[in-house]
This record gives sequence, structure tokens and C-alpha cells, in this order.
Amino acid sequence: MILAKVCGNIVLSHVEEGFLSQPIRLVQKLDQELKPYGAITSAIDRIGVGNGEIVLLETSLESSLGLSALCASDQAIIAIVDKMVG
Repeated sequence: MILAKVCGNIVLSHVEEGFLSQPIRLVQKLDQELKPYGAITSAIDRIGVGNGEIVLLETSLESSLGLSALCASDQAIIAIVDKMVG
């Protein structure tokens, strides 16, 4: 799983059946010190998050498992991070 910060939305007009009612968010990956790295990418929002929230991303095939129909997906938001300890 990957830490990321939600930094925007993508508005879609036509989508595959499996993506119906699934918001797509812009996310910035974060390291363990919550510093951004890499490019801003898109992720399926499976839980309903807002901009600025720190989240966990699931990647690969597992990111598609919660959709109504199996379709291609690179990453999905699966949790909101409340705090990090350690």
C-alpha cells in the first residue's frame, strides 16, 4: 500500500460500466515523512474522501476488486489515514 494526499478531482462525462458512480481523484504520493514524491496521478475513490486528506492507495488488480464490473484500474483509495505512530 502507498501513502498519498488527495489534491483534486477529475470530472468525467462518459465512463465504462465498472466506473459508474466511482469518483476519480488526483493524488500525490507521500514518503514516510509525508513529503511528496513523483508525479500527481489518478485513483478511484472507493470510500468518499475530500481534498487534502492523507489516504492509502491499493495498486494493480486489487484496485479493481471493489468495482461493480471488473475493469482496468491502476490504483484505488481504500482508507483514510487518521494518524501514524512509530
